[in-house]
Amino acid sequence: MPDRIGQLIASADVPTRLKGSEVRSITEVGKSRYDAVIRYTRPDDTWFELRSRWVLFGDGGWRVLSVRNIPDTPPWMDITGPSPDGLDTPHWDGLRMGKLLLQKCHDCAEWIWSPRPICPNCHSFELRWRGVEPDGRIYSWTRTWQPFGPESTGHLPYVVVLVELPAAGGRRVVGVLAHADGVTPVIGARVRGHIEQPPDDRHWPLVRWHLDPETS
Repeated sequence: MPDRIGQLIASADVPTRLKGSEVRSITEVGKSRYDAVIRYTRPDDTWFELRSRWVLFGDGGWRVLSVRNIPDTPPWMDITGPSPDGLDTPHWDGLRMGKLLLQKCHDCAEWIWSPRPICPNCHSFELRWRGVEPDGRIYSWTRTWQPFGPESTGHLPYVVVLVELPAAGGRRVVGVLAHADGVTPVIGARVRGHIEQPPDDRHWPLVRWHLDPETS
């Protein structure tokens, strides 16, 4: 496992000038993992804290697994929301209502994702938006170490999953796996999507996926 402390600290919301730092606590969290809370003081004597998770290897070496701002609030991406052509607007409106909506062809019953103007199976224009239970299985996943947008600052790494939805004909949707620190997802593991409403009107709701404790 590479040591990513420099990369992760750089991704956190740390100002360029600091007056000092202090280790506030070190807590064992199991499986040779430890959480370290460090307080950083700015030149004007205001401060902030970061929590980093470390793992101790058999050779006595340490590696960092994650760095989080405190409080650790989930990020909200600015790039989400309806596309300019408005084709997927019903999907986002459904999330506002707490529902996961996907397209389904009225003529051949084909489930469709991502949104299309016509059915890719029978070429019908008679498409409807139908509610789907946000239950599925992990088809693939990746752990992201790079802050691809400013919203992910202080939230690295995070796990992105491709979830297969049996209730929607096996259509697959992408989302973030919640509570994934130190977790290695298993292909085929069951997950449940929770639709979370945004903190303000600038953002749109999103689905965060949670591992089923019985299969994870």
